[in-house]
Amino acid sequence: MNSESLESFCSEVICPDSELVQKHLQVLEQMVRIDSRSFGVNEFEGDRTTPSDMREILECARNYLLGIGLSEVKISTSPSSSPFPILMAETFASEEKPTVLFYAHLDKQPYMDDGSFKKWGGTAPTELRWNEDRSRAYGRGAADDLSGVVSIGMAIDAIFQHVDIKAGKNPKEKISQLPCNIKIIYETEEESGSHSLIDQIRENEEFFKGIDCVVITDVVNPAQGKPGLTTSLRGIVQMDATVSMGLKEMAVDEQTALYKLLATLIREDHSLALPAIANADQPVTDAEREGYARVPTSVSALKETAGLLSNTRLTVSADVPSMLIAQLRTSSANARPGHRVTGSVILGTAGARLTFPGIRDAKEFKKRLGKILAEKNRFNLELKTTIISEKPLAVDIILRSSEKDPHSGVNGGPVPVAELQLACMIDELISSDGRWHPQLEEMRTAEEANRVQVQALRVDHDLTGQLFEEKSARSWVEIRLAPGNNELQAEEALRSHLKKNISPGFELDIKADKGASPWMTEIAHPVFPLILDSLEKGFGEKACLYGCGGTIPFVAKLMQALGNAHPLCLGAYDPDCRMHEPGESLSMPDLMGCTRAIIYFLSRIDEGYRNPAV
Repeated sequence: MNSESLESFCSEVICPDSELVQKHLQVLEQMVRIDSRSFGVNEFEGDRTTPSDMREILECARNYLLGIGLSEVKISTSPSSSPFPILMAETFASEEKPTVLFYAHLDKQPYMDDGSFKKWGGTAPTELRWNEDRSRAYGRGAADDLSGVVSIGMAIDAIFQHVDIKAGKNPKEKISQLPCNIKIIYETEEESGSHSLIDQIRENEEFFKGIDCVVITDVVNPAQGKPGLTTSLRGIVQMDATVSMGLKEMAVDEQTALYKLLATLIREDHSLALPAIANADQPVTDAEREGYARVPTSVSALKETAGLLSNTRLTVSADVPSMLIAQLRTSSANARPGHRVTGSVILGTAGARLTFPGIRDAKEFKKRLGKILAEKNRFNLELKTTIISEKPLAVDIILRSSEKDPHSGVNGGPVPVAELQLACMIDELISSDGRWHPQLEEMRTAEEANRVQVQALRVDHDLTGQLFEEKSARSWVEIRLAPGNNELQAEEALRSHLKKNISPGFELDIKADKGASPWMTEIAHPVFPLILDSLEKGFGEKACLYGCGGTIPFVAKLMQALGNAHPLCLGAYDPDCRMHEPGESLSMPDLMGCTRAIIYFLSRIDEGYRNPAV
């Protein structure tokens, strides 16, 4: 294939107003309309309570690829271990040509809203809508990861049109003109952990043979229109921890014991207090630090992406390399008391209700309490204390670090976790033997010796707190694992830490969720500079090596299963897309840039695999 001719054709057809692009945007609109929310991350009232079998979105994707010209497209029968099928498609050009596997996923995050969709501006998230200049499209899944589905489909469609391959008409001499063999996998379980992916690969072993590289379009770029090649991901361990009273009545209640336990996860500087995990983080080299300094972003942009309040202090120095290292290459903790999935509607917010017995001067007590909390508020989170009742004195303490879900995986590290900071405050207020902070203890009446009652709050958008229906002292505890860590070893380290630090006299029940390993790839193969060059040509901006602070479990699993295949993680969306949040959107510059980059890469792929010995 003549690469120059293909690239010229690409520049003509991959633009927002072209007939080809408009055809694929119609498919995007159709797929946004289909309910393919992940059952495994059901979080909010109004989201699904029964799983989808994903058949509708799979059939839509199947028809989409058949319409482009792929002749072999099938939906797998899912393994017995999982109800989640995958779609597989392929076109074979020649034994002598490299084989590229494209990956994207069809499942979506929940809407995270009720039936009125106020958080979505009153428009249902299944309706794709555009801003005034049509530079951004809004809808659940539009970015994560239907943008990947469409960028792959659009790129292959353009290449097929260039060599005149049409649906239902695939003469061998035309297919032989393709620059490589093409395989596609669209998954339906990514948002809930890709737990059956390995089984799917094993059951379809023949399809996954002979793959040279994998193009993954499910990562975010460092800034809108600024391309990055993702070379690292953080892993995760998650545990559902419940604290209960033993046989003996203790001086503090279960919720207090839980908060005191959570406080042990971090040091005063908010760094992870588990040496077995923190010390395993792969050191960042001087060359990598210099590379992070060249990432096309800024401190203000990173703060804005995380939704950080203007007064909230970072946990690291306010410079781009330090923030990115904390976000991408450092293990960090998160906790969500009160609820298995989330402790608050806004994850940048945390709240607890403390009921103090025997307080006569409520106003003076609140004043002293506020002073103590302010001294403990090292990162200057927005702090609100509200007297709910005076007899007994009940006070709501609410902390906020950000205006939106900072998405702990993506931004966790430089952003202080409000729930953990709240835990440290409560740890300061109440000792294990039930004594209050000295400034409060002196206001305690002798006739009232009952302990403080502590309850977790679900914090609403108006910064008011509501008690959880579930009364147990329960928290979701997670550690985002930087490259260098081992998932199983980290799980054992976290379990051991929690058991060691639970207050005497209390029982701790731990249920571990399926975790995921961190991932980092080598970049020595000739295919990596080739894709970097293709990204630069596709976006019209110099590309950089980048990472993701979030966890994408399938990447490590996929690469482990495929062996020597070279992973290329490209971004079809930007940091402003609000993935996993209400108001998710897709940036057209990033969709166009990613699509063009794929085409440019495939047109020159022989350069990366010309020497069989490489």
